[in-house]
Amino acid sequence: MTPPESASPLLRRVLGIDPGTRATGWGVVEEGEDDRPRLVAYGTLRPVAAARPAERLLAIHRGVLALLREHRPGAVALEEAFFGRNVRSAIRLAEARAVCLLAAEFEGLVVHELPPALVKKVVCGHGRASKEGVRRAVLARLDWEAGRRPPPYDASDALAGALCALARWNAAVELAGLPLGRRGRKGSRRWNATDLAALRQEEGND
Repeated sequence: MTPPESASPLLRRVLGIDPGTRATGWGVVEEGEDDRPRLVAYGTLRPVAAARPAERLLAIHRGVLALLREHRPGAVALEEAFFGRNVRSAIRLAEARAVCLLAAEFEGLVVHELPPALVKKVVCGHGRASKEGVRRAVLARLDWEAGRRPPPYDASDALAGALCALARWNAAVELAGLPLGRRGRKGSRRWNATDLAALRQEEGND
């Protein structure tokens, strides 16, 4: 299937997604004129709770497609899948990730698949930050206005992923604009912890 025609994506803009079948957080950041990240928009997709699983997945897919076409990011960021003790929850999470990946592929966008620890290292400085710690770091990086209501955790996690992807992307401009990390299928890039060392080395050479 050929993706529909749309306006050119903004190359220094990233849509981060924190998938879930009950709530899918999202956040869009871009590189500002002063080379600092700038918040564009954020929110949460919440399918009807009483809907069948397939209906919720369809709602998420349509919602992500709408976000991609509205904000025209140059890339999408999602955390890598992980498996907890609850197999059912892991399956539901994988299903939500799948429809998000499908939406990005349909729009022809590169997907940055990020290990959760790497996102926390880039945004917070260490890989064991709590959800509240991640949110505080996100607000600080985006110069959040004092007194403004903070985003829900689903959205702040998505914004953290977007910030991480934007940092990696900008560090890899000389590599034909591709993010660092192992090359996956169909343009996806799977990053690992060595990317962080590469980024720090580039920063030290500036």
